[in-house]
Amino acid sequence: MRRELKYLTGLVLLIAVYGCGSPKSEIAGIVAGGEGLNLVLEKLNVNQTSVIDSVQLDTDGSFSMKIELEEAELMILKNPEGDIINLLVSPGEQILIETSNESFGKGYKVEGSEESEGIRVLVEHLNLTRFELDSLQSVATSIEDPSSPQMDLIRNAYAQAFIKQNRFTIKYLVENMGSLSSVYALYQKYDGENLILGKEQDLQYFKSVADSLEVTYPSSSLTLSLRADIDQREARFKEEAKLNSLLEMAGEDTGLLDLSIPDREGKEILLSSLQGNVILVAFWASGHENSIQAMLQLKSTYNTYKSRGFEVYAISLDNNKIAWMNAMDFNEFEWINVCELSFPNSTAALLYNVSSLPTTFLINREGEVVSKNLLGRQLNTWLDNLL
Repeated sequence: MRRELKYLTGLVLLIAVYGCGSPKSEIAGIVAGGEGLNLVLEKLNVNQTSVIDSVQLDTDGSFSMKIELEEAELMILKNPEGDIINLLVSPGEQILIETSNESFGKGYKVEGSEESEGIRVLVEHLNLTRFELDSLQSVATSIEDPSSPQMDLIRNAYAQAFIKQNRFTIKYLVENMGSLSSVYALYQKYDGENLILGKEQDLQYFKSVADSLEVTYPSSSLTLSLRADIDQREARFKEEAKLNSLLEMAGEDTGLLDLSIPDREGKEILLSSLQGNVILVAFWASGHENSIQAMLQLKSTYNTYKSRGFEVYAISLDNNKIAWMNAMDFNEFEWINVCELSFPNSTAALLYNVSSLPTTFLINREGEVVSKNLLGRQLNTWLDNLL
């Protein structure tokens, strides 16, 4: 550690000497145990990244990168394993990072950037929440009786973990409304799909941050991208409201828009015939990689819950029966598979207002659509409460 501090001190002096009078920003530091590895620096926009620079760690694990910036930017420092350190770098800023290859992205120190320190706090808190959720999930899988009092305690603790994380994020936004680090807070996710602030009512926080940043950083690309994303989110929520209106207009007996679509043998399968189960209506396509990956992720959930009354009604938006059947057989999709073979003229997609793939609808035992686009941990949580 004394040796590392010696090098860090040297880096600080180096930054002070060369940073003086220079418009360039510098990101430097020590990655213990990472000697010889390459680090990549990427610029992070609201929903995309672009590579800015890369560097090979010296024999002591030290590194330094200089970049020219016209405005503050969100950056990602990535190691070869894909672990990341999130930074918010301002023009002329001199940032110093101390971490190890083993704890890269999970435990690190950052100096020289108050905004980057704020992001570190956000990352640290979310990592603790993820660990808590994973631990509770492990305990839940070890409980044989889902109706036991212990399972009720686990469900409550699971829900409370989400609530605490939500409150922490909102508190950070309120306290840092005019900071660009608040943009990072808005887009933090529990996993690859699910935002902490992903509900329609959370859009108010996106708007409040955008309003504040349009005062403090009116021409920032992050501010402009945030406002554009808000417009897209509002449009999507309006589409979902239209869908809910259609569902409310559906038959009084089932409470859902019924479907009758043939399976691979040509037998018509009524969606309403599954009522009494908890059903996931899943729209996908054999030639759509993202929806294939979503269906592969769904297999674990299906195998876990099918014996408890969970069924999947998977609707493929295809027009080639061989391609559809090959995708089912190769990926071993063993739930109910149906296809109109009429893409792009799908009646089911029109009725359910499907505009992108994959799209899923969760239907409870009473035949009511209770949620949309759930997969992974969030779907499991819903099923634990519905089954």
